[in-house]
Amino acid sequence: MTIQKRLTISQTPELVYACVRSWIGWMGGRTNRGFLTVAIIFLLASCSSTPRVPFQNSSHRQNYSLNLGDLEKLQFYISTDVVAQYQDATGTKSLLLTQLTPGVATGAGPNWIKVSFREGGVDVPFITDPNVYDGRYWIATEVEGSKDFKRIYELPDRVFLYKGIQYKVVSGANAMLLFDVEGWKRVVETRKVTEGRQVGDR
Repeated sequence: MTIQKRLTISQTPELVYACVRSWIGWMGGRTNRGFLTVAIIFLLASCSSTPRVPFQNSSHRQNYSLNLGDLEKLQFYISTDVVAQYQDATGTKSLLLTQLTPGVATGAGPNWIKVSFREGGVDVPFITDPNVYDGRYWIATEVEGSKDFKRIYELPDRVFLYKGIQYKVVSGANAMLLFDVEGWKRVVETRKVTEGRQVGDR
């Protein structure tokens, strides 16, 4: 199975080249191939005009009291490739999400968000630990016979329940929910800031 990565760099090749060349010069002209590869990957990410970072429970959601309507205005992404498979008499069935596939929120609870990455497709739950300050949202699954969600990485079998069938997650069990920072800023800027009152104000 071939997994194709999405190209997310929106800059011109000249800009990316300039960033990389500048960084390499700062490092003193090192030529180690492995080191150079890491440097280029880092620069491609840092030169991106739309930062995609992990969505955090306190700083990004709770502190601004974001409800489902607010979350639906945000552009979410999956942090890494996710591959889940199920084997039956007819062969192998697979569920695939490639890294940085865009998605939209379709449901939310106190410590979870459901995201749809394809119209008519399965809604993927992501959960956070509300007891951890700024906990990240990790890919999760419904628990058979319950309405609760569990983080896939913490399950012994690492399965994803889809239409009553348990798909074995062969990669991406620790995927995180990312989001577009600029879009988030536009949403939180609509929040009315309390200006306070002075003594004697009527």
